[in-house]
Amino acid sequence: MRMGRIAVSGVVACIFAVCAAGYGQSLSSGLPTPTTSGVAKPAGAVGGLKVLDWAGYKSAITYTFDDSIQSQIDNYPKLQATGAKMTFFLVGSSDQSASAWAQAAKDGHELGNHTEHHCHANGTGCGWGAYAGSLEAEYDLCTAHIEQTYGVSNVWTTATPYGDMGYDATAKTRFFLNRGVWGGQIMPNDNTDPYNLLVHGVVAGESVASFNSVIDAGDRAGSWQIFLFHSLGGDGGYAPVKVDDVLESIHHAQSLHDVWIDTMVNVGAYWAGQKAVTNATKSVAGGETVLQWTLPDHFPPGKFVRVTLTGGTLKQGGKALAWNPAGYYEVALDAGSVAISK
Repeated sequence: MRMGRIAVSGVVACIFAVCAAGYGQSLSSGLPTPTTSGVAKPAGAVGGLKVLDWAGYKSAITYTFDDSIQSQIDNYPKLQATGAKMTFFLVGSSDQSASAWAQAAKDGHELGNHTEHHCHANGTGCGWGAYAGSLEAEYDLCTAHIEQTYGVSNVWTTATPYGDMGYDATAKTRFFLNRGVWGGQIMPNDNTDPYNLLVHGVVAGESVASFNSVIDAGDRAGSWQIFLFHSLGGDGGYAPVKVDDVLESIHHAQSLHDVWIDTMVNVGAYWAGQKAVTNATKSVAGGETVLQWTLPDHFPPGKFVRVTLTGGTLKQGGKALAWNPAGYYEVALDAGSVAISK
């Protein structure tokens, strides 16, 4: 587990060098902006901190694509044209070192680890090539390939080949999140296993009507829905669907205006960050209420959550945070704490 900052004699002290820069309104969260506006700063009783679900949106969606296959490469320009950020899980030995993946990383999409050879956890049934000899090697070879070939500084997430849960324990030693294949939705502050994230596993020939039904159900529930795609047709890959149906589903989600579409690491960091802040320990010192939290192992730096108060002033690093008229304060998770005062 990773601690950020601690309260000492009423003063919030940094233990990470990044704290030296201070936390205030000059930092950009990188989160999307909801359509709400003109929300007055809360002026009630001091306290009442609450983390907004899904950065202030009603629900969240992540489009994930497994196996780094040709149809994904060929259709990348169409996927990019939607403006939605996605996660591509690459198999190190078979991604063709395609320039599309380097471009995807530059465009803000996530490149995730789908192992080097896509084997079962016991080393059998490899999709491409031969087992590297250990699960650690399967992960590390793929991560090194992604970082060295596509200029990615960190690989934060993985997706288990075949949904084989034998990978889970090793995934915890290297990654922030692991996506599984079991069906379901993820709710704010729920107990979903971060190393077996639930999905809607797309089946061969599934239509846009089905995709939209899943999107609408997730939006009604206020959940995070992860889609698991493989082939976009014409390459012999698993569970092919029409790329136009995928594109239309993205446009449908965007048309709802209350759905946050983003990569697995970005939405997942918000989900985990919300739980950390919601479960923060509380202390009172020097006239301030200080909330402190611990982030999970391998948590990506530079992430934020959005919060509201019933009233009072919210500070990090001794600086008052600015109220956004869209209806929130933005709290830096690396700081490890916030202070609430009159």
